[in-house]
Amino acid sequence: MKAINCDPSEIDQLLNTLRIFNTSIGNYQQHTTLEEYSTYSVQLTNGTIRIYFEELQDKQSMPQERLKDIAARFSKRK
Repeated sequence: MKAINCDPSEIDQLLNTLRIFNTSIGNYQQHTTLEEYSTYSVQLTNGTIRIYFEELQDKQSMPQERLKDIAARFSKRK
């Protein structure tokens, strides 16, 4: 899947939703496109999270279980 043009505010909106399921998720700092994995690697103030291209495209209609799965990918910085 090809990366979509990604505005940081789109990622931030999704992060706000994900915090409902994982309050440890920090604030957006920057992101990198990882084409080979079809993901964005998002650097947060306290760790990282990977978001698949399609998840960012489908954020409005994503089921709650999928949102929980994304929130569980949060990796806290040690």
